[in-house]
Amino acid sequence: MSGRAFIIAEMETQAEIRERWRCLRNLLIEQLSRFESGIMQLHANDVDVSAGAIAMLEQKIQDFDELIARSEARNGSDPPAPEHSG
Repeated sequence: MSGRAFIIAEMETQAEIRERWRCLRNLLIEQLSRFESGIMQLHANDVDVSAGAIAMLEQKIQDFDELIARSEARNGSDPPAPEHSG
């Protein structure tokens, strides 16, 4: 089997991609919650940059939720409603 055929044979289905995103999304939301509560902080050059990390995580979650929604709309199926992120 050629390398390209192997890659195509191993591609995930839309359902598998959604499931993987749900797992990753839950991890990101958990991390976001830790930043928001102050349990976890991010420092760069002795400066607390947690607010930036919070904003970045929120934006990345929203961006990927929108990407999944567009993909679902293109494929004609309804995506599951995302959980509230905080």
